[in-house]
Amino acid sequence: MKKRLLLCSLFSVFLAGLLSVQGISHSGTDNEIVKARMASMKVIAANMKSLSKVSRGRDPFDLTEVKDMLAKIESSAAETPILFEVNATDSTSEAASEIWENFQDFKDKAFALESTAKALISTVASADDAAVAVQSLGSKCKSCHSKYRN
Repeated sequence: MKKRLLLCSLFSVFLAGLLSVQGISHSGTDNEIVKARMASMKVIAANMKSLSKVSRGRDPFDLTEVKDMLAKIESSAAETPILFEVNATDSTSEAASEIWENFQDFKDKAFALESTAKALISTVASADDAAVAVQSLGSKCKSCHSKYRN
């Protein structure tokens, strides 16, 4: 349990840093396609942050709200491949060119996030389950970000 709380805390610090950097780096984006991508990623990040707070007891566990968070992550993950079909760039974008060089792998990673979130919607029942969800979803985010994000 202590290890799980430590991992959730570390992930939360990572996520908070991610959100603060996104807020700075995404201002001034002119490309509408890139803006749509960034907006979708912000939905995932915001819901991961909220889910992390629930998993650590900072926010109360409400099953309906947690399932809603997971559904938003699932939905945004499902639209990710569509949003990245066009190789559009912007100086504020953090998307690596490797996305389009390995697009099938990128799509597979988005699908893994989507399917994990979908499965968690039907299995999450407690704050402890929310902690497991944060870890599971976080590993999916990391697998894509480590390869496809500058």
